[in-house]
Amino acid sequence: MAITGNASYISTINEFIAHWEQCNLALAPQSLLVRLPDSNTTLNYTQFVSLRDTLQSQQNVVQGCRISQQLARGDINLQKAALLAKFSEFTSLLDGYYRNTRYYIARPYAPSLGDGQEVFTHPMVDMMTLWEEMNAGIAPAGVTLPIILEDNVTDGAFASMVAALQFAYATERRKAQYVLLARSDRNLIQDRAYELMKTYRDAVPGKLIEFPALVETMPRLSPLPGHTPQQVNASAIFEAPNLSKVVYEASDDAMLDSYQLRGNAGEEYSEEDAVVVATRGPGEAREFVTTFGLTQPGAGVALKVFVILTTGNEAGSAVLLVQRPASVPLAA
Repeated sequence: MAITGNASYISTINEFIAHWEQCNLALAPQSLLVRLPDSNTTLNYTQFVSLRDTLQSQQNVVQGCRISQQLARGDINLQKAALLAKFSEFTSLLDGYYRNTRYYIARPYAPSLGDGQEVFTHPMVDMMTLWEEMNAGIAPAGVTLPIILEDNVTDGAFASMVAALQFAYATERRKAQYVLLARSDRNLIQDRAYELMKTYRDAVPGKLIEFPALVETMPRLSPLPGHTPQQVNASAIFEAPNLSKVVYEASDDAMLDSYQLRGNAGEEYSEEDAVVVATRGPGEAREFVTTFGLTQPGAGVALKVFVILTTGNEAGSAVLLVQRPASVPLAA
């Protein structure tokens, strides 16, 4: 392996850990110490393992924050759909009973579900104002004032729905900020790990001069020169209650080393936040089954299957999206 992005850090660190262990065995009873690049202190094998564990934990924190943000977005969409339904009901009332009136002329036009907060909210506020004015006016034939929509939704209840949407947007914004903070903490750990691995590669040739095999087999930080493999076709489905099942075609590259499933929580694949979910060898069954990212109803994941060559070069498949239903329908 080599560092090709955020997802490759843990795998690469594990290779350095395995190599460090072999160096310690060769140097026994002494052990290999690596000087930290930003100070005069040193770090040993155990501390490097601890740094790996800290990074792994922080990667999980990032995914957890992404899940929380995704669920908050889902809540926004549910509320917007409910508001659009009431908006449609209200405008139908205008069409049926208020034509040729000032209320009809002032009618707002429906936004789209995908519109942002401001564009979506403005017509809803206009509808609230129009509803209040109509309640204060004279009822046309066939209409009883105050206007109450289905499910006993009054103008006040609708105003509360609009207000709740604003709170939902604020919650999603907070969740997004938590993602940024968690990602920043992860990046600081990754930077520290990268500098340590770089220094490790500088230290080994001098400390292990009597063990040329260990010098020659040091893990790499960058892929070797070579070609990029062809991506493989892959597909994914949701399997109840909380599984993604991914199947993929075989690569015919002569330098094939392994296949990796990478992914992140959310509806879009992020090279910045994706992590390695699982790895398969060339001769293993060409499928991945995982609960990654689907621990809560309504959660979804974006996945890719990567072909990894012995040189460290790689290529990912098209993005695979898997969504866990917000609820499971009852059997008939």
